Amino acid sequence: MRYLRLLALFAQTELQFAVEYRANLLLDLFEELIIVITSLLAVLVLFSHTGVINGWTLGQMIVLLGVYYLIQGAQSVVFESSFERFMEHVRLGTLDFILLKPANSQFMVSTRHVQVAQLGQVALGFVLVGYGIAEVGDGVGAVEVAAFAVTLACGLALVYCLLLVLSTLAFWFVRVDNLLAIFWSFLDAGRFPVDVYPGWLRVTLSTVVPIGIAVTVPAQAVAGRLDAIGLGAMVVGTLVVWAFASWFWRVGLRNYTGASA
Repeated sequence: MRYLRLLALFAQTELQFAVEYRANLLLDLFEELIIVITSLLAVLVLFSHTGVINGWTLGQMIVLLGVYYLIQGAQSVVFESSFERFMEHVRLGTLDFILLKPANSQFMVSTRHVQVAQLGQVALGFVLVGYGIAEVGDGVGAVEVAAFAVTLACGLALVYCLLLVLSTLAFWFVRVDNLLAIFWSFLDAGRFPVDVYPGWLRVTLSTVVPIGIAVTVPAQAVAGRLDAIGLGAMVVGTLVVWAFASWFWRVGLRNYTGASA
């Protein structure tokens, strides 16, 4: 509860900054709306020429697109700006001011800065998921919804862990912006199911940059294409990755010399 209260305070502070420039906030929200609508139209145009793409129906693809914007939006709301600021603190040696605060350092650097406008993308993602589920039909029951919620949380956790590991490299290499730029490029590939890509890219999107799993598996859960083994593997894999990312963060933190370097 303590961390939820902190996150709420961070969001409240950033909201106050955002509403200082209301026109800019509205333009950001409008931009998110245009991006999501054009992506949906692209899928609708694609399915106007075919009924199924590698086993994925229109409803399932819309759900997948919604999941993509849920994860993309959620990481943009909290993690993207926070990790960018964190790397800047490492370069300037000002991370000390965060480490001295009476709160978990990993939580502080991960969630301190909230991009309020990106909440629009999250909301639109939920709308797309609902629309896609309606298209899928009566095959979606309580089990599928529960599996979807679990795998969605796991997918977001996987993306967070990857961002944490990449950002932690700043303790050794200082400038890792290019690595994050590569991550953003791979993130765009999550708009489509991982199994439509060629073998080498499919492996990359499932292991090195797990955005394929993070987006595709929740959509598979809604479509009833995810069995108990797959669900268990998703949960166990996420726990293992989370443990590794947290350990890697602690190792990196021990190598931070601070402003006294």
